[in-house]
Amino acid sequence: MKRRTFIAGVGTTTTLFLAGCNSSGDDTGSTTTGTDSSSTATGTGETTETTASEMSEGTTTESSETTTESSGTTTAGTRTVTYGEYATISDGLEVAVTGADTSDSYEHDGTTAKSDDGKTYVLLTFEAKNSAESSRSLPEDSTATIRANGDEYAVADAAKEKWDGYVSSSVNAGGTSSITVPFEVPKDAISSLDVRVALSYTDSGSKRLVQWSME
Repeated sequence: MKRRTFIAGVGTTTTLFLAGCNSSGDDTGSTTTGTDSSSTATGTGETTETTASEMSEGTTTESSETTTESSGTTTAGTRTVTYGEYATISDGLEVAVTGADTSDSYEHDGTTAKSDDGKTYVLLTFEAKNSAESSRSLPEDSTATIRANGDEYAVADAAKEKWDGYVSSSVNAGGTSSITVPFEVPKDAISSLDVRVALSYTDSGSKRLVQWSME
């Protein structure tokens, strides 16, 4: 996906469209497909650590960690992947950002929230798919943010409860589950050259971060 697609119209209108997204600012809830069973499958993805050759007797230099998973890169617990690309979160469970749109309003539980002057709602769709043979859930501390111009923007207050419910829900074995949630962001931030969507979580006691580059 090209960067110009992501920022098209931002700054003069509130129209932004990415392939695979059809959001109009409505709260449509999450969707889930697939069935559940009792056994467990292991996850995928390989990680390798490279070590430089000896520079002198008794001395070695280690390079930073890299990953062979898809086209992404890993640095100190942070993976950067492209928009629409799935990243492995836990055994059998992968997540991708599959849609993005903007709107000056967000409808939720029969009420309409309006964005402040100079801001807009960025409506992001996250999709989780489970290739394991039993149900999977996102880590309970999973937090989604938008990163632009050195700042972070969290899920809008109107949708925090909805996001928390999605994180705690299960994705059926062999199924998928998606959700669209709003982030209130300054319009000029969306036209930044480096906009990223981030998902932070804890895995095996360590903090992890996946970033989707929206270029």
